[in-house]
Amino acid sequence: MPADVPVGSIAWLRASVARFSNGADHVRRRALAVDLLASVDADSLQFQAFSRTSRIMAELDVVDVMAEIARPVPVGVLAEVLGLPDVSADVAGVAAAYHPHVTPDAAAEAALTRLLAVCGGPAELAAARIGLLVQACDATAGLIGNGLLASLTGEPAEQPVLATRRRVGGADVTVSLAGTPFGAGPRACPGSRHALALAAGALAALRGFRLTETEISWLPSPNLRMPAALRVTRGETAGGFC
Repeated sequence: MPADVPVGSIAWLRASVARFSNGADHVRRRALAVDLLASVDADSLQFQAFSRTSRIMAELDVVDVMAEIARPVPVGVLAEVLGLPDVSADVAGVAAAYHPHVTPDAAAEAALTRLLAVCGGPAELAAARIGLLVQACDATAGLIGNGLLASLTGEPAEQPVLATRRRVGGADVTVSLAGTPFGAGPRACPGSRHALALAAGALAALRGFRLTETEISWLPSPNLRMPAALRVTRGETAGGFC
């Protein structure tokens, strides 16, 4: 940990999670994430994502899936099974400032302070919890948004995570994930099965809806490929969980 990194800051989080670590630090920190996920049942995640999405969709006529479902539902479900309150808004704030090429603003730092308060304070285990929630935010949102768009247009689903960033020799480098959306080898995503389950549950609840717009805008991001917004309304039939 660099001596000039303020404890509990976004910079501290980056320096404390497996994603931006190397060597023994990466092995130890990744093991924390794996242990946290070991007791999480993927089938339960899928059902909870379906139930939560169904409740939201039942109350609204037109829904921006990216804003109302794709980010808050996976984070909210995962937080609940990890014994945390619904921290989806704060996780979204931290996720927007998570990557090294982004300069965190005061709102992101405040969101992290609140997350640390419910995750046990500034320690590696808390960083692992927050890291899992951050990964469940945009990456899983991409699975949901791209999967729904593909099902409604008949076009192939786009890979949501195109690249990632690593620290190598003190410098940030971009690593392509083309063809390997969850990574590979010792850096493979430990939560791929959980992410797919969350996405499947949400998508099952979105059957029977249709797009309200023909033009789709895409999130401006060098690493992610997903709709910026995806507005749908109820069609003739509703979906069911199976």
